[in-house]
Amino acid sequence: MTTAEQLQWLIQLYHWDSQLAEQVQRLETYPLRLQALQTLRQQVQQKLEEAHQAWRMTRQKREEKEFQVAKLEQHIEHLQSAARQAKSNREYAETLLKIEDVRHRIRQMEDELLEWMEKEDKAFQAWKTLEAEVQAQLRDLDHQVAQVQQEQQALEAQVRRLRAQREAFAHRLPRTLLQIYERIAQNRGGVALAEVRDQVCGACHVQLRPRLYQSLRTMEDLVVCENCQRILFLPEWAQSVPVAE
Repeated sequence: MTTAEQLQWLIQLYHWDSQLAEQVQRLETYPLRLQALQTLRQQVQQKLEEAHQAWRMTRQKREEKEFQVAKLEQHIEHLQSAARQAKSNREYAETLLKIEDVRHRIRQMEDELLEWMEKEDKAFQAWKTLEAEVQAQLRDLDHQVAQVQQEQQALEAQVRRLRAQREAFAHRLPRTLLQIYERIAQNRGGVALAEVRDQVCGACHVQLRPRLYQSLRTMEDLVVCENCQRILFLPEWAQSVPVAE
């Protein structure tokens, strides 16, 4: 097998690996995208829960005020009973003063109760309004999650197909040539070949020595970059090789 034929095989395998690496890199973004959507979903739900808790707090305050008013009203009934049973005018007058004092406290408490009733109503309306908005947001987020998951599954199937096709093609290469390619790829982040433009290695960007560049052009043998050790090829050679599909 000539050097030109070897390079054609290797460039085509390089195309397979480049396409596969690109799809795998895309695939690796999907868990992060799904996690981001899940985090957003939790934030939306948390916002709704906070609004719900705000309403429950105002309701609790309103109920506390109602309970306090009811207790004071019971106290007035007790004082009125005591007034009816007063044994002297002085005792009767003192009891009436106590009743008036409690009534004053009730009026104050009722004013506070009205404020909490208004706060409760506003909090309830805010919660219900937000609930409708959140339900719409959650439906949209669920749709996005389903769409991303569908895209992820399709891309996973594509990656499996590409891997199978790549392996089928790799098995057609001479064993020694494949071993050289895979050893370099393993040591160089999965990239065994580098394109040379303007006498510069496209992978490590080191200028080739004139003699090395001349050896590359004559294609007497496979030429590797003296810096990154990747197999070198010229752009025009890649143009004559069928692109992996």
